[in-house]
Amino acid sequence: MPSIKEILSKSANRLRKVVRSPIKEVSTLLAHSLQVSDIWLISHDDEIIEIPKDFEKFIKKREASYPLEYILKQTSFYGKEFYTDDRVLIPRPETEILVEKVVSICKNMQNITIVEIGTGSGVISVMLAILLPSAQIIATDISEDALKVAIINAKRYNVQDKIEFVRCNLLDDVSEKIDVLVSNPPYIKKDEKLDKNLSYEPRCALFGGEKGDEILKQIIDEVVQRDIKILACEMGYDQKEKIENYLVNYNLNAEFYKDLAGIDRGFVIKNRNKNATIQPPI
Repeated sequence: MPSIKEILSKSANRLRKVVRSPIKEVSTLLAHSLQVSDIWLISHDDEIIEIPKDFEKFIKKREASYPLEYILKQTSFYGKEFYTDDRVLIPRPETEILVEKVVSICKNMQNITIVEIGTGSGVISVMLAILLPSAQIIATDISEDALKVAIINAKRYNVQDKIEFVRCNLLDDVSEKIDVLVSNPPYIKKDEKLDKNLSYEPRCALFGGEKGDEILKQIIDEVVQRDIKILACEMGYDQKEKIENYLVNYNLNAEFYKDLAGIDRGFVIKNRNKNATIQPPI
């Protein structure tokens, strides 16, 4: 039987063409399989063990670009660990900026209603419930499976009573007056070629229509029609100009922001112009 060091070395070689940090990943997977810490693996790397059957399955999945987060059933977001499986989009680090934007705007506001469109795994709504304890949170999603995952995460951090989960398209079944709308919606255009690892994530959480910005525009429509004062929304890297042009139809302005890589990532609309029209011109 091989040593832990030999298992890690051989497994890392299998993943070198697939992942950026093969040693780190195989260590994480073996530790997960053995239910031990990474530190334990390092301190016992000469120990002879039988290769766990599930570890071999994990490596085969990673060879096929199956996401690590789905194998581990968890993702780190905003300093916390969240349950994640292939029913939901994997939370991205750049979405933490969206949470920060909402918290910065709302931290001195009391008894407000925040609605998230397309909650997915629920990480945004859960973090807002933790960081803004006086806010009423409503999280919508068209996918029943996604809402099941979101509820798991709400229960994990004991905020299930602070969030109302609603299965619907956009805001169709939300009748409450909304103070703040937040969303990380699907915004990839239908025919865009994706990396292989993205092929495992739910398509409804990725593709925003033929051009990719259709759902973003529908969200802006909702803001005007329902007189929502604040919108914080993530978008695609190449959609700033399209969003700016669409906002002109409504006589609206947005503050656009970039992620840590300097890529256009989202926008915020605050104190909506009272002269905004109800329907954009055709």
